Amino acid sequence: MVVPCYNESLNLSSFYLNVCHQIHTIQAQINLAIQYEFIFINDGSTDNTWEILTQLNNQDNKIHCINFSRNFGKEAAILAGLKQAKGDAIVLIDADLQDPVELIFQMVKLYHTQSIDIIYAKRINRKGESAIRATFSEAFYKISQVISEVKIQSGVRDFRLMSKEVADAILELNEYHRFSKAIFEWVGFNKMCLEYEYIPREAGISGWSFYKLFKYAIEGLISFSTLPLRLTFIFGMFFSIISFVYGGWIIFDTLLFGNSVKGYPSLMCVIIFLGGIQLIALGIIGEYIARIYEQVKNRPHFITRRENDPKK
Repeated sequence: MVVPCYNESLNLSSFYLNVCHQIHTIQAQINLAIQYEFIFINDGSTDNTWEILTQLNNQDNKIHCINFSRNFGKEAAILAGLKQAKGDAIVLIDADLQDPVELIFQMVKLYHTQSIDIIYAKRINRKGESAIRATFSEAFYKISQVISEVKIQSGVRDFRLMSKEVADAILELNEYHRFSKAIFEWVGFNKMCLEYEYIPREAGISGWSFYKLFKYAIEGLISFSTLPLRLTFIFGMFFSIISFVYGGWIIFDTLLFGNSVKGYPSLMCVIIFLGGIQLIALGIIGEYIARIYEQVKNRPHFITRRENDPKK
């Protein structure tokens, strides 16, 4: 069980008990002796998440904890957990209890009976989200479907079971800017979807602000598509052709009919418009260059503190 945590002190104990209950249910109902471990990743929480993880760690020797030196983000936490995991199958799930832990039973059963490499969870609607957030989320997935070769379904969560083979394939992708939703699709393997209804948080607030989600969306659009770069070239060619044709018409109109060049306000509008297009193009190119710059520096994805896993 790989569990990224950020300010989840109010949910951790309940989450741990619920998941343990599911594991015992699996062992009882399908008569399968499961050896399991929890890997909790404290992603620079500002509450007492680490203290609670330490307490759980002292109570259960199947719990291992990773403590980041600061908040590196969920992508880094997922990466750290997958690197630490040693099981034949890995369940990735958040600790906020918005993912139904009851699906773990179905995931494990399907994995053992049908040998499916990835079983993932998908919300069937956006009930419980604000209208603005739901609208922008759906817009992101529609844009992603158009510009990216990796197709991501709306509502698909990070909550999933994957085989160790899948996890090893994911770990081979050592890119600095990671977008796991697309990575899970890009690696391939046979998949199955389990759908569920929205579940509200039991306690606490989400760490995903609108700004963080917007940054994450930009990450997703750029990480798995070069179409924005091609579009800047196409727009440049289009406006160059338009300006060339229009310039030829002005010369023709002046020489043949003697019409003076008019329209300074409209000219300013055109200049400002094209200047905006150029700045947008430069911004898109800059996003790709920035990722090259950060990748070649070869910085670690995360840094852990020395009190990592109190039992060690």
